[in-house]
Amino acid sequence: MKNMKKRRTIAAAAAGLIVALLSAGCPASDRNAASADRIHDRAIVWDCHNDLAYRVLYEGLDIGNRLPGGHVDLPRLKEGRVDVQVVALYVQNYLYPDRAAKQCSQLLEAMRGMIEKNGAEVELARTGSDIERIISAGKIAMPLAIEGGHAIEDSLEWLRRFHGLGVSSMTLTHNISHGWADAAADEARWGGLNDLGREVVKEMNRIGMVVDLSHVSDETFFDVIEITSNPVIFSHSGCRAIHLHRRNVSDEMLRALAENGGVIGIIFEVGFISEKYERSRRELRAIAAPFFRRVPEIEDLDLRITIEHLSQGQDWPLEGLPTIEDVLDHIDHAVKVAGIDHVGLGADMYPRTPSPVGIRGVQDYPNITRGLLNRGYSPQDVEKIMGGNFLRVWKRVAG
Repeated sequence: MKNMKKRRTIAAAAAGLIVALLSAGCPASDRNAASADRIHDRAIVWDCHNDLAYRVLYEGLDIGNRLPGGHVDLPRLKEGRVDVQVVALYVQNYLYPDRAAKQCSQLLEAMRGMIEKNGAEVELARTGSDIERIISAGKIAMPLAIEGGHAIEDSLEWLRRFHGLGVSSMTLTHNISHGWADAAADEARWGGLNDLGREVVKEMNRIGMVVDLSHVSDETFFDVIEITSNPVIFSHSGCRAIHLHRRNVSDEMLRALAENGGVIGIIFEVGFISEKYERSRRELRAIAAPFFRRVPEIEDLDLRITIEHLSQGQDWPLEGLPTIEDVLDHIDHAVKVAGIDHVGLGADMYPRTPSPVGIRGVQDYPNITRGLLNRGYSPQDVEKIMGGNFLRVWKRVAG
């Protein structure tokens, strides 16, 4: 797999030949940059979490164009030589239990239509084999993921229906403890999974759907680890040893994840990777909170969702932002605890929130490759982190 040609065009082949011919006469820094570019091109570059679906459904934007602001679209993905972009179908928590499946269906339909519209450059990927085939054809593979198990409205039939329509993974919770699993950001209802939750995990194993444990409570995580027959993932989480955030993962959980054969996608979300920045964000939110509480609640749920989406980023400080080095610190720690075979990338960059300095969007993913090489990772280990580990899980679980 690592020898697969990612961009089978005459232009790409010619560019690689030119770099190889000229690098011998270049300064060491230029040769190092050329070497990093070759490693990045050889790797399967995989981002395991992004909220692009919201822009497609609620803003009506075409991902084939370079979008105004934001972090991801097809031009930026091509610029960053990203091969696999998992797109989350995030379902608003307050739509549970009656409207969650409807919103998930709307997001799914919008993304399927947009992928089809741009079919010359991107293709829906369901399995690991799909991903390999799509990349070999010179396209970007785009798996779809449900973010928040409340989307299935406590129904295994909805789970199977979404999977049949192309969803290949599901985050078991978002920020609410719902009808069968507890979330990290909410009070416990079940002490982890209840009986229905255990059935959901077993059914995901049976149908070949990847179980995603970002956002779940610690108890839910360990319940899943006990019953799952497949590797699991954290699609977008950080390391609790670096920043004691409820959404981040403890060392005990990292070790259990490694024993399971799973992968953690290290998040770029600035509040999760830096305790100092998160403290500043809490202070800014506290100032604004009294005023937002005076705003009447919007009764039209579709309008409310749209307004909340468009207003994201209004209470995020623009000073003291974490940097790419903070992201690399989380990668280093996860590798130290879980091992090189169990770490990947899951950015969770949102169109109106800031990103770490050094990563404007997916176009800057080559900076991650360079940063890993500068920290002493071998080319083979870089390829695992950049996407090889997630590909292994998708092939094992989804085929």
